[in-house]
Amino acid sequence: MTKTDLKNSKIIEILAKFRTGSACIDLTNALNSNELSYNPISGLHGSATSFLLGSLIADRQKPLLVVTQDGESARDIYDDLTFLIGEEKVGFYPSRQILPYDFRAPVGEIMGQRISTLTGLLDNKINVVICPVRALMEPTITVDNLRENSLSLKVGDEIDLDELVMKLVILGFRRVPNVEEVGDFAQRGGLIDFFSPGSEAPVRIELFGDEVDTIRQFEVRSQRTISRIDNVSVLPKREVLITAETVEKRLEKINEEDADFIRYRYLNDPELPGLEWLSIMFGIKQGSLFDYISDDADIFFEGKGSLENEIDKIYDEAELLYQRFKSRLHTLPTPDKYYISRVTFVDTVSKHHQIDMLPFKGGKKDIIDFGCSPHPSFGSRLDLLGDMIKQYQQIDFAYCIVTDNKGQAERLNELITEKSDLSYPAIIEVADLKGGFVCQTD
Repeated sequence: MTKTDLKNSKIIEILAKFRTGSACIDLTNALNSNELSYNPISGLHGSATSFLLGSLIADRQKPLLVVTQDGESARDIYDDLTFLIGEEKVGFYPSRQILPYDFRAPVGEIMGQRISTLTGLLDNKINVVICPVRALMEPTITVDNLRENSLSLKVGDEIDLDELVMKLVILGFRRVPNVEEVGDFAQRGGLIDFFSPGSEAPVRIELFGDEVDTIRQFEVRSQRTISRIDNVSVLPKREVLITAETVEKRLEKINEEDADFIRYRYLNDPELPGLEWLSIMFGIKQGSLFDYISDDADIFFEGKGSLENEIDKIYDEAELLYQRFKSRLHTLPTPDKYYISRVTFVDTVSKHHQIDMLPFKGGKKDIIDFGCSPHPSFGSRLDLLGDMIKQYQQIDFAYCIVTDNKGQAERLNELITEKSDLSYPAIIEVADLKGGFVCQTD
C-alpha cells in the first residue's frame, strides 16, 4: 500500500478513532505533565500496541524507546510501525545474537541495523526505536566514536581515492574482487564499490579525476544499476573499530598468555570473532543505546517487571559462561563489564516518562485500561465472518479486514459475498500488520 493509499484507508480512520479514545487521551495527558510519570496500562492485544505507539508519536512529538521481551516481539512492532508511520521514522535495534565469551563474529545485516539506527538517532531522523531488552543491555560504539568514523559522500565532492580506501579498511571493510556482502569493497581504477551497513544495496562511485562524478546503487548478481543517488553515507562495519592489521597493537598491551591464546584463535580468521567482548579486555571505551536516547524521550516497556526478570536471566546465563571460560584467560572481563547492570537500567529509565504495558488490569484503579480484546477466530467459517461484518455495518462500527496482498483481498471479498447477505461490500485492505484486535472507544 502506497502512502497515498494509506492516507485514504480505513486503517487510518480506525487509528484516528483509537487516538481520540479516552484511554489514549488520559495517557497522553499524564505524559504531558511536568513531573516524570510512571504509567501502567493494560488491555492491548495484537497490533493495538502499535496503534497506541503511533498515536503517542503523533501527539507527543517526542522520541520514543520501545523495549520488548525478545527480538520477535520487537520485529513485529517494528513492521507494524513502518507500515503505520513510515519506515524512515522507525529504527530497529536488534541484539547482537552473539554471547559474551563466544568466539563468533556478528552477522553483517544485524550490525548494519544497529549502526544505522544509532546514526539515525544522532541525525534526529528517527522518531522511535524498538529493541529487545538484551540489545539495550549490550555495549555498543560510543557516540563520539561513531561520529568520528562515519563518512558522507556526495556528487561533486573532491576526494583522495587512496585515503578513501584506507578509511574503508579502518571502518572494518574487507577488500574483495567483487562486492557481495555488507562490509565488502572493491576498487578498479577510478571506480570504487562498497556495501555499507544499513544500506539496501551496494554503491558504485565513479570519479572524474578527484571529483565524485556519479553515485549508483547496483544489484549484486547482475551488477546492473538500480538507481542513481546524490549522496551516500559510509558507516562502520562493526561497533568495535579494530582490524586484523591493528589488533596486534592491542594484544601487546594485555597479559602475554592471554594475547597468545587470542592470537591462536585469530589465526587465519580476518573476521576477528569475539571482538565485541574482547574489546573490553583491550580497554576500549564502551557506549550503550541509552547514550543515543535524548533526555526528553518516553520509554515504553512490554512489561517492566518481566523485563527486569529477563535481565536477571541474561546475567545468570553470562555468569555461567564466565565460570566455564575464566580458566582460559587471566584477564577475562566479568559479565558486569559487558552488560549494563540492572541498577543502571532502573536508574536510567527513572529519568524518563515511562509507559508499562501489563498483561491484565488486575483490579488496580490507577491502570489505564484500553479495553481491547483479540479478534474473533472464525477458521474456515466465512459465513460467521460475514454475520459479524453485517452486525458492524448495522451499528456503523469501524472495522477493516487485513490481508497480505491484493489477490487475497479480492478472493476473500468474493467468498464473503457468496456466503453472506451484506448491505454493502466488506472493507478489506492490504496491510502489513501482525495481529488483529477489537477495541471499544468512546
